[in-house]
Amino acid sequence: MAKSGRHLFLLFAAVSFVGGINGEYLGKFIGQLSELHHGVSGEVYAVDGRTIHIKDYTYDGQGPAAYFYASTYKTADSKGFRLRDENNNGDVIRRYRKEGVTLTLPEGKTLNNIKIFYVWCEEFDVNFGDVKIPRNFDYPRPQKIDALKGVHQISSDNIVIVDAQTLLIPNLHYDGEAPDAKFWAGRGPKPSPQGIRIADENGKELPLRRYDGKTVVLTLPGDLTVFDIGHFGIWCEQFTVDFGHIQIPQSVNVPPSLKMLGVSPQKRLQLPVPDNARELPPSQIGGHLQATTFRPPHVNFQRRHERVIEPQYTHLQQSYVPIQPQYQQYVQQTASPFLQQFIGQYQPSNGRAVAYQPFNLQQRQFAEQADYNRQQEELQFNQQQFAAQFPKPRNRFDLQPAPNQHQIQNFVHYG
Repeated sequence: MAKSGRHLFLLFAAVSFVGGINGEYLGKFIGQLSELHHGVSGEVYAVDGRTIHIKDYTYDGQGPAAYFYASTYKTADSKGFRLRDENNNGDVIRRYRKEGVTLTLPEGKTLNNIKIFYVWCEEFDVNFGDVKIPRNFDYPRPQKIDALKGVHQISSDNIVIVDAQTLLIPNLHYDGEAPDAKFWAGRGPKPSPQGIRIADENGKELPLRRYDGKTVVLTLPGDLTVFDIGHFGIWCEQFTVDFGHIQIPQSVNVPPSLKMLGVSPQKRLQLPVPDNARELPPSQIGGHLQATTFRPPHVNFQRRHERVIEPQYTHLQQSYVPIQPQYQQYVQQTASPFLQQFIGQYQPSNGRAVAYQPFNLQQRQFAEQADYNRQQEELQFNQQQFAAQFPKPRNRFDLQPAPNQHQIQNFVHYG
C-alpha cells in the first residue's frame, strides 16, 4: 500500500510539473512582417542557422506569382532567391490564414549572410511584406553544457542541448549495478523525489542498464523543455539517491524541437548510388534536395494585358484604332463606378512603368473583359458613324449603292 501511494504521489508530481510549462517557444524572434500588400502578416522567428518559422502567417493568395524570398542585399528586389514552401514545393504560394510556416534556406545560405526575408511577386516585381535580419544576429544553435560525473562509475563527455526538448549525452559510462536508476530532471539546482523520469534512448522508463561509452539521445516528455528544468542527472528512485547530475543554464539560445513547431522530420530523398560513387563528391551522392533559385523570364505587364482574351478575336488587334476623344468621354460618363477604376489602366503607357495595384485575380479578369468589350463598342461606334454618311436606298430604283462591309473596314483602318 505504501509503495502504491508513493507511485501515485510521483505521478501527481509529474503531471503538475509538466502542466506548469509556460508559453510556447518557436525560436529567437526576428521581427514582424511588414504589411504592404495582400494582407501579408506574421511573426518571424529564427529556428536555427538555416531555418525560419513564421507564426500566424497570413496571405490572401491573390498575387499571381508570389514566392517566399530572401536576399543577401538589404533591399527586397528580384536579386534575391526563392525559398521552397513548408512542404518543400517550389510552386506559387497558396492562401494562408494565421498558420505556422517553417521554411529552410537553400544549401550554403544561413542567417549570417542574408539580410532580409520577404514575400515577392515575380510577375510585378512587388514586395508584399518583409522583415530585415539584424546585423550579427545570434540565431539558436545546439549548446554544450557540463559533463556528468558521479557514483557507480558515472561519467560522460560534455552534454549537448540539441534543441529545447533533446539532450545528447556522448560517451556515457555507468556500471549498471544500482537497482532502480533512472534518467531524472526537475526544477531547482539539485535532484529530489519531486522530479520526473526521462525515458531512455529506447523510450523506456525501466531501470538503466550498463553503459560503456555509448552516445545516448534523450527526449524530454510531453511539452517539457529545457527552459522548465534546472537540473538533469541519474537518480535512484527506490532509494532516493543522487548518482550524479548537472545544472541546466536558465537561458540557453537553442532551437525549438520539430514537435514544438508542429512539423514532422523531413525524410531525405534517397537516390540510387552510382557505380562511380567513390569518384563523386559527397554533395552528388544521396539525397539532399537543392532549393531552387530559378525565376521565369520577366513578363512585361503592359504587353501582356494588351492581348485580347479570346483567341478567335485576335484579328481585331490589327483593325483596332485609337479611342477617339468623344468615345472616351462617352465611356467615362456611362461606366459604373466599379468599372471606372479600370478605364485606361491597360492603355499604352509609352514605355512608362505601370504602377502596381493589388486587386485580385477576379477583378483583373473583369478588367480584361471590360477592356475587350470597350474595343468592340468602339468598333461598332466607328462603323455606325461611317455608315451614317451613306444614305440607304429609298426604293429599288435608287442607283446609289449602300456601303459594303469591306468599305467600312477600310474606313476603320485608314480613317
